Amino acid sequence: MMGWRRLAVRLGISLAVALLPAATFADDIRLLTGPQQTSQHRVGGELAARLGPAVDIPLTVVPTAGPADILQRMRDDTRAGGGLNLALLQADVAQLYLLTAQGGNREAAAWLAPLRVVAPLYNEELHFIVRSDSAFESVQDIREARINVGPAAGGTALSVATLYRLLFDTLPAADKLSRLGHEQALARLLTDRSIDVVAMLADQPAPLLANMKPEARRFVRLLKFDREHPTAAVISRVYGASALRAASYPNLLEQDVPALTVRLYLVVHGEPEGEDAQRLRRLAGAYCQALPKLRSDGHPKWRDTAPGLPALVPGWHYSDRGTPELARCLGVAANEIPDACLPLEQALGLCRANVTVVAPATAAADAPR
Repeated sequence: MMGWRRLAVRLGISLAVALLPAATFADDIRLLTGPQQTSQHRVGGELAARLGPAVDIPLTVVPTAGPADILQRMRDDTRAGGGLNLALLQADVAQLYLLTAQGGNREAAAWLAPLRVVAPLYNEELHFIVRSDSAFESVQDIREARINVGPAAGGTALSVATLYRLLFDTLPAADKLSRLGHEQALARLLTDRSIDVVAMLADQPAPLLANMKPEARRFVRLLKFDREHPTAAVISRVYGASALRAASYPNLLEQDVPALTVRLYLVVHGEPEGEDAQRLRRLAGAYCQALPKLRSDGHPKWRDTAPGLPALVPGWHYSDRGTPELARCLGVAANEIPDACLPLEQALGLCRANVTVVAPATAAADAPR
């Protein structure tokens, strides 16, 4: 089977990550998150603290370099006797793999096939920063831009690769991408002008932008997503519509800027059996019970958590083991859990052909558009 490093080249992202040692025993549950300094990791820590008492073994939160690192770790985990692997993964992961598989590389589907969604969580916003004198007016204008996407294994790099491919039906040229940290990239944007766009996937208000001084708008601005553009309908299948709020960035924005969001999912690797399946069901029920308290007392992003069980982004499917328990707690009938098996997904072995699609009324408004 093709390794991640070879596959990543075909996905349009690269990986230079030193993977940390994985646990070698089965008597724990691992929750893989984004890097330690991110909201993802903090949300994962709060989730583990609430759900840990619901099971009889430790729930360990493991920071990673981002989605590429998470996928590699979940695939490589060979703990004797099984053990649950959970992760926080962004929804557009599946779209990039589907596009790659559709292009003839069926190996991409093998990475995606074992993953199932236990629960949808919150949104993160895509920010595209340009110079104030840039000719670019919208995200749809960046085809020829030199774009900084941050660390190779990070969420921004994956989202930019996915969005670019949806917009332009190709991958960004390698010589047009840079992988600097956001602050260093902003410096290059304004000094030697070797970068045209600094991309950043982050929940707003992102401190880097929120802490800018009032004179910042003389030098940089944020690109809008043009909702009237012909590509908007395709993009809306994967990304949600939102706005970068002037209230989030008062020294940068005079009014809200239309933007795209990426939904984060709580994902399980495989459909566990036996005791692991029971633990997953208990975790799903405990999550439902803990959600009101997390929304009131936890990280602010908990208040953005998707209500009910909304329809998922193409390529994703709910867990047969964990989600029904969550549905019972939410008052959603098992046959009302929305799940679509698209012809391409069926052909790639990602889902069963007899899956029905019934959108629960309580979640329809929040289904990805």
